[in-house]
Amino acid sequence: MKSQELRRAWIEFFEAKQHKLLPPATLVPHEMSTTLFTIAGMEQFVPVFLGEQPAPAPRVVTVQRCLRVAGAKSDIESVGRTGRHGTFLEMLGNFSFGDYYKREAIAWAWEFVTQVLRLDPKRLYVTVHTGDDEAERLWTGEIGIEPRRVSRFDEENFWTMGPTGPCGPCTEIFYDTGPEHASGADDTGPNLGNRYVEIWNIVFQQYNRAADGTLEELPRKAIDTGAGLERMLAVCNGVASMYQTDLFTDLVAAQPPIGRTSLSLREQDARRNIVADHMRSATFLINDGIYPSNTDRGFVLRFLIRRAIRNGKLLGYPDGFLAGLVPAVIRSLEPGYPELRESAERIASAIRREEQTFDRTLERGMAMLDRLIDDALKRHEHVISGDEAFTLHDTYGFPVELTREIAAEHGAVVDTIAFDRLMGEQRERARRDAAAKRDVVELADLPAIRSEFTGYDEGLESDGRVVAILKDGVAVPALRAGEEGTLVLDRTSFYAERGGQIGDRGTIASLLAGDTRFEVRDAQYMGDAIAHHGVVLGGEFAAGDEVRTSVLESWRREIRRHHTSAHLLQRALKDVLGEEVNQAGSWVGIDRMRFDFRWPGGALTPEQRRAVAHRVNEMIRDDSHLVTRVLPLEEAKKSGAIWMAGENYGDMIRVVQAGPSLEFCGGTHSHTTGELGLFVILSEFSIGSGIRRIESCVSEAAEEYVGKQSDLIGSLASTLATSPDELRERVERMQRDVKDLQTAMGQLRARLAAGEAASYVDKAERRGDRTFVGAVVHEANAEALRHLSNAIRNRLQSGVVALAGVDNGTVSLLVTASDDLVKAGVHAGKLIKVAAPHVDGKGGGQPAQAQGGGTNASGAEAAVRAVRDAVLT
Repeated sequence: MKSQELRRAWIEFFEAKQHKLLPPATLVPHEMSTTLFTIAGMEQFVPVFLGEQPAPAPRVVTVQRCLRVAGAKSDIESVGRTGRHGTFLEMLGNFSFGDYYKREAIAWAWEFVTQVLRLDPKRLYVTVHTGDDEAERLWTGEIGIEPRRVSRFDEENFWTMGPTGPCGPCTEIFYDTGPEHASGADDTGPNLGNRYVEIWNIVFQQYNRAADGTLEELPRKAIDTGAGLERMLAVCNGVASMYQTDLFTDLVAAQPPIGRTSLSLREQDARRNIVADHMRSATFLINDGIYPSNTDRGFVLRFLIRRAIRNGKLLGYPDGFLAGLVPAVIRSLEPGYPELRESAERIASAIRREEQTFDRTLERGMAMLDRLIDDALKRHEHVISGDEAFTLHDTYGFPVELTREIAAEHGAVVDTIAFDRLMGEQRERARRDAAAKRDVVELADLPAIRSEFTGYDEGLESDGRVVAILKDGVAVPALRAGEEGTLVLDRTSFYAERGGQIGDRGTIASLLAGDTRFEVRDAQYMGDAIAHHGVVLGGEFAAGDEVRTSVLESWRREIRRHHTSAHLLQRALKDVLGEEVNQAGSWVGIDRMRFDFRWPGGALTPEQRRAVAHRVNEMIRDDSHLVTRVLPLEEAKKSGAIWMAGENYGDMIRVVQAGPSLEFCGGTHSHTTGELGLFVILSEFSIGSGIRRIESCVSEAAEEYVGKQSDLIGSLASTLATSPDELRERVERMQRDVKDLQTAMGQLRARLAAGEAASYVDKAERRGDRTFVGAVVHEANAEALRHLSNAIRNRLQSGVVALAGVDNGTVSLLVTASDDLVKAGVHAGKLIKVAAPHVDGKGGGQPAQAQGGGTNASGAEAAVRAVRDAVLT
């Protein structure tokens, strides 16, 4: 059986049981999730289990992609080495939300494995929770399993997704792979070794575990089935390992031939499995909007990619091999996830950039790590310190997990306690820096508050009520004139900062006392509440006050226009550069806009910049009316609108159309594109590997910018006694004149150097067959030294020349050696390294010529003497 056949059989079986097929969630879980990644099929339904959201249907079937690389569900240490562990897995799921319960779930599980998969019932065993008599009765009484094949366990049969959240007892189906796969004599049943493989887990979701560990009954009982596709596929095909199924065999076959390696055959197989598994994970993480970085999910992706690269190096694979595996991964998974095809180039580009980045540091980092391991073993301590591991992480980009793994292969360990302390200190410094930039107020001590934003429909003003007041982060009953603080309202026309658009400014006035006013200096989300930060201008505000919010018209107007320009810019970038352009972030202010985008092509050429700006201005001149529709999520995705992979969207989505631009967006926008007036690109530059940033402006800010540029050009033209139209030609002529003068000066220096060279050669020192010429030359830069050295070399057939030029407090060093001395073992690059420390500098070069420099002019004489001593002694 092929993997796609199993996926299709699962879906069709449960659709026939009146289950609704729902699309899988991304690997980025709901923002309220306690897990870093989606680790189970039930995760997208947590709000449904808790009664916070209505069920999408009474019965649901899914095929959910999951990632398990950290925490209680992590399988990272066993990946590639056992036949059942991987970081990326597909979880087959069927769910009931207050509909059917234990009887149907157990009966259908048995029906599927025995009648659809045709597994031998005599090789199937089940487990139940120690306190679940009902489940055991159903298995033995209704299904007819012999009691001896039913086992009871406590923790093993109580499923939790983390420290908090939905949980409950479970029952599992195990398949007996045969005595030849037993771990030992005691491997006689489920959970006792490797012989019995779990292929099905039915969780009876009935509790919610609170933060203090107490279990509360859920509003309604639910069924949550999880069946690992990979393990089930292996069992169906009669093989002991999922790495022997089509999910992996094609990926292993696509890898390069094994090169020079000291690995045993068993280790070679394990490493190839690791590469295949990690590529599956990396492919889906990038598809879901995660990119390599040093924080959170991006760090995990970086670790997986770098771990795969390192394993490939051990197998003797060539540089850049990993990105070449992307097509094979997509071919393998595309039948179940056709959207991967559209992301293929984006995925390959991201992996290729990470390979290039890591290849540059791998050699230096490995050299340091090898030295640290050797030192640790020589000291018989077998410990790499936390400081050393932190340096590898911070300087060379070595995840500590990779350092720990490599160290273990050589019999050493890492002091992870000290490493974690250093990482904690670094995070604390970053936290303090961030806190210093913005005073963050928390609502942790207040009841749950949800503010309604009225700006979409009611414009700049609306009425609301004060529901909470904070001062210095603490809830207070009132704020008085002159006091700074935060007002939280139930309804407001102020847009709070979100999605890169900064918060509104304006005033809040009491409806009861006309002189009571609050100046809003910023608006921020705190949970679902909109917090207005500012100062009371007059009067007093108390909780419960009825107020009117008024957004500053010019502020909102210019933000709307700049936000709309971000939509037009993304459309223009895709039109000019190609659809592979993807937004990576944005920031919208009143006088400029920043737009970050992923683009593998590097810096935009002048022609591309002009084409992008021209395309945006074309859309502005079209003066299209903006149209906003609120659509269900799936309908919004089908509309063709651009949306950011990895973002968590609600059930209803605002889709904004601005001419040919169509995007998901919850911000505020202009009424027409013509309002923007003029679009100007201010700058374009790199902000990271494969990520570019464009800064631009529109409307009044663009008009002001163009005016200043015009004034500057006019002033320069007047200074240079030419017209603005002829300014370029005038500057180019001046540049040619300067170049000619520089050439003439160089020729003059050469003639002067030739005259001086004779005196330096006359002072040459000789010892045996070696000649040395050295000098400190004042008011001479590196170029002057080259002229002088060439002149001396023309008069000196054999010897070493060492010159130190002192100019404005800095020192330039130059050492050259004749061909005969180079053949005799003299190396100018090594000589310059002898001299450089005397001037507090550094240098290097080739055997025949090397150069360097420093900042300590008083050490110039010593630097030349150091070279002399090295040559003549």
